[in-house]
Amino acid sequence: MNETSRHEVSYCTDPIFKLKVLKKNTNTKCDICWLKENNPVRYGELIEKSCFTNRKLQLHYFCLLSGTFIEQHGTSQCGIAGFRIRDIINSFAEYREKRCFYCYHLSAPIECVQPGCGRRFHYICGYNNSCLTQFTGQFNSYCHSHIPAEFCKPVNTKGRECDICFSDLPQVTEVNFNPLSIIRTRCDSECSDGLLHRECVQRFAYSSGYNFKCPLCWNKNFGTHAAESGIFIPERESKWEREPGAFKDLHKRKCTADPCVLADTQNKTQTSELVGCKVCGGQVMHKLCSGVIDESDYLCTVCQNESFANLV
Repeated sequence: MNETSRHEVSYCTDPIFKLKVLKKNTNTKCDICWLKENNPVRYGELIEKSCFTNRKLQLHYFCLLSGTFIEQHGTSQCGIAGFRIRDIINSFAEYREKRCFYCYHLSAPIECVQPGCGRRFHYICGYNNSCLTQFTGQFNSYCHSHIPAEFCKPVNTKGRECDICFSDLPQVTEVNFNPLSIIRTRCDSECSDGLLHRECVQRFAYSSGYNFKCPLCWNKNFGTHAAESGIFIPERESKWEREPGAFKDLHKRKCTADPCVLADTQNKTQTSELVGCKVCGGQVMHKLCSGVIDESDYLCTVCQNESFANLV
């Protein structure tokens, strides 16, 4: 994934948060983990918030969500996406002198939830060393030794491709194989046993929001499994619903095709011949103008351009 595509995802850019999102790789350190990596798909957006006099807080959003001792008491419009500035700064004392089990650097804000373990790590180090942070419930985090068994089951990826991007999956025989780099489907008996890149699922979640479903069977229960597997699912409308004028065609009773092949015929006003996009319901047009044989196959131009277009 190149630098441009990895920064295409967005959540904290929502105006409700009033945050600045740093889109390019810089030498900016996260004030929580003290690391500089900027990969929104993997580590959440690197965000900046002015606070107090001449002070700015810069941090990875997933560091904020996963920090064991960072309390969230605010609303979405308060502080940084619901975390009060005072609580974030007060939390520094809990982990500034704690070393990461993996890189041995200080300021490791995550503690393994397993009783008696006590291992500390950065979210970034955990991501790259088979650790798990669950983006649901209590947002529990596990070091590589204590991941729940259901997320460590052996998987044969030989000859298999990701069911989203159709690229090769990592092999279990690779030296640095990470079992959490693959998300499995199997929502119920009707769902095929799919294998997905973790990053592909995360990008899909950023776009889908409330409408996040299994990309193979469209079961919404997949969202619970994905969140437990380390996928952050934004609580907001889907990307295509937030496009300017996304619903402008919803109540139109005329074809939006340009040109409409039935414009000069008596059938131009026949509403029974109109079909809407199977994803968003927009860009209503005559079945003949849509160019599809089965009306359930019609996708509008906006949804065709989404990164998950090959799923529908």
